[in-house]
Amino acid sequence: MSEVLNLREELQVDQKLEKIWSQYFNDEINTIAPLYQEEMIKNSVTFLSLNPSLRPNNDALLDFKPQTYPMIDCKKDIKVEKIPFFHKFYEIGENVKQPWALLDLLYERDSDQNNLELKYNPKTISGKDKKFLQSQIKLTFEILEKLNPKVVVVSNSGTEKFIHSNLSDLGFIQEFPNEANNFIYRINRIPFIINESKFLGSPQWYNRSKKNDNDKWRIEKLNNEILRVINS
Repeated sequence: MSEVLNLREELQVDQKLEKIWSQYFNDEINTIAPLYQEEMIKNSVTFLSLNPSLRPNNDALLDFKPQTYPMIDCKKDIKVEKIPFFHKFYEIGENVKQPWALLDLLYERDSDQNNLELKYNPKTISGKDKKFLQSQIKLTFEILEKLNPKVVVVSNSGTEKFIHSNLSDLGFIQEFPNEANNFIYRINRIPFIINESKFLGSPQWYNRSKKNDNDKWRIEKLNNEILRVINS
């Protein structure tokens, strides 16, 4: 049975997010509360997406106290998971025969990624916004270290951009692929897959890759890379 990490109890994520939100929003009202999974599977293939989508929910606008949602992972029946966005993770997990979990880089809810791309543009971001972004990324890496994933699969190009534009400021250590490390890219000693997986952020690209013979190599390449990193 897979070991589970309780983010609220073992990492005090509630307290950390409330502090991050209070420093950024101060006393603003109608703030959209941060959202995170209370539990996650450890030692699994961990897909790293960008942020939770905003759905109609009056409670989301009460204050900046963090809210939780049920764990999204391989143990949940895909027939129960009604949101098509998650189906690709089930399919890849089945392809590689590995337990998997899903984590978001950020905790602010927004259904339009373009809003985040504009807000956190590396060429223009500064001051309060930059600190807010980096505080969220830092917390996510604290969670990843506790999860001890077999590999982190970055499944969104925006996620990759926000991480790499803040690596030096956050003091994260990159280990580039080389013969000595079996050609595995790592950040803070955690193995990452990025180039082979960024197409997952686009449902259109992913669905096309499944059906189009000219694009099927994308999914096959990703499956093979996940297994290669794990077996290395």
